[in-house]
Order: sequence, then structure tokens, then C-alpha cells
Amino acid sequence: MKLNLFAGRTDNRLSSRLAWLNEPAQWRLDERGLSVTPDAQTDFFRPSDGAAFDNAGLLYTCVTGDFTATTHVSAHGVGFGDAGAITVRTGPSRWAKLCVERSPSGEVSIVSVVTDPWSDDANGELLASPERYLRLTRKRDMLGMHHSADGNLWRFARAVHLELPETAMVGVHAQSPFGGGCRATFDLLELRHEAVRDFRSGE
Repeated sequence: MKLNLFAGRTDNRLSSRLAWLNEPAQWRLDERGLSVTPDAQTDFFRPSDGAAFDNAGLLYTCVTGDFTATTHVSAHGVGFGDAGAITVRTGPSRWAKLCVERSPSGEVSIVSVVTDPWSDDANGELLASPERYLRLTRKRDMLGMHHSADGNLWRFARAVHLELPETAMVGVHAQSPFGGGCRATFDLLELRHEAVRDFRSGE
């Protein structure tokens, strides 16, 4: 069964299943979904050779066991690294995100980052517009990442082994690592308690 955690939300009232980590100053949750203007200089990124960012605003729910989480994001970035993302997290040094992100040259692409305990950074396909369905799926300690133009035909982005405890934080966040002015909207946060059957095909 699929559950949209944003369904029926009005006037910034969160359900008992949703909570903020690093609540941003500007956000709204209503019948259209979640809109976020991230604070400047916010991100999740933990390089091995520099200062870490762990201050992006993540709206999350706690999920136990295998899951598939889906969102639809429109990420209107103005600077490098501005993004909207779907995220799984257990702490500052173990998490993964799949983003619609603006590059230094202004292009928009699918970007994935896995942190355990240091962050990698993998750029994927270029996008014609800054909106996409994003999906994370967990099968025990395997994590799959997919994206889609229409929410039906899924494209494989990445699969990675990531040791997670039985219960993890799953949600969406917006980031603006350098400047301000980014805006992201999330139409849905859909959850089902089973993994995708085939990580490679996305089915």
C-alpha cells in the first residue's frame, strides 16, 4: 500500500509522522505539497579534506525495514549546488541523497551523494528542466536510486551497499550551499513498505 505523507496537510500543520531536522526559516505545507526556500549556506556534505555541512532542512519520517520512498520535486536553483532531494539518514556520517541539482555552469542534473563516513559525489544525467520524480528503495543493506520524468518509467541512477540500522530517517530536503534564493517544491512524499523488485530495471 502506498501512503502519501503530504496528503491532507494544510496551513503548515505536520502530521504526527513528520518532523523537521534543521527546520528552515521559510517553508509551507498545504494541499499543493511542500514549498521550501532553504537558508543560505545549507547542505548535507561531509568531505574528507574540508569543512562539513550538516544543516540542510530535512522533513522526514522514521521508517523501519525495507521501503520505497518517492517524491516529485521542482528545484529552482540560482547557484551551484542548489537542489531539491530525497534523503535517507541515520546520522551526520551515514546518509544518502538523490538530487535535482544546479551545476557550476548552470545546467541541471541528477546528482547522488553517499556518505559513510565521507561523502562521494556522482553526477548523473542532464535534465531539460529542473523537475523530476526521485525514488529511494531499500532492501536490507542495499539502497537503490531511480528517477523518472513521469513517475512510471524509472531510470536507474545508482545502487550502493550502505549498512543502515533497522529504522532510518527518510524524507526530502532543499539546499543552497553557497548563496540564497533557491526554491524547491515537493508535490508528494509517498511511502510503501517494500523494496523495488529489480534495482537495475527499476521495476
